Amino acid sequence: MEPQAACMPTSRAMYYRGNGIIFNNPLDIPDDDYFMRVLRGHSAETYVRLNYPWAVGDDGELLYPPNEIHGMYNKWLDQLVCGHRTSDFHTALTLEDYIIAMESGYVVMTSGAFEGLPGHAFCVIGWDGEFFRLADPWGDWRTGYTAVQGYDVRMSVEEWVEHVKPVGAQKKWAHLPLSERT
Repeated sequence: MEPQAACMPTSRAMYYRGNGIIFNNPLDIPDDDYFMRVLRGHSAETYVRLNYPWAVGDDGELLYPPNEIHGMYNKWLDQLVCGHRTSDFHTALTLEDYIIAMESGYVVMTSGAFEGLPGHAFCVIGWDGEFFRLADPWGDWRTGYTAVQGYDVRMSVEEWVEHVKPVGAQKKWAHLPLSERT
């Protein structure tokens, strides 16, 4: 469903699986399609209107669909599919915070900006001492996403600063499992 808009639902499915988090999908469709379906539903839109006034225009229309709002994942989707929150969304994580999470064996869901793609979600799945290892639902950002295999794509520290949001800042956004609080 809407693959051009589904990087966050797909990344959330990768986050759950990578962290061994049990979740519910009562439909016989792929997990990310199920997440997209419920995040584009009436209940999710109602939640956005009540909890994210900045995402609602003066005319009452949503400026951002629920599947594009980070808080919908740890505050709404987690409750729906896991029965409890599984993460906190942090807005000031350092390079060291990411490395500690990787060395602790956690998968981190984050977002970034790449050429021609101002907003995109993916998971950081490892750190080898020099490069972060990514699981990107669209493929390899280094090829402009012409290569569609996005598992174990490398990102240097300099590239991390340049591409992970907020772009150019030293402190970044990410969903960390609740047991990995910083």
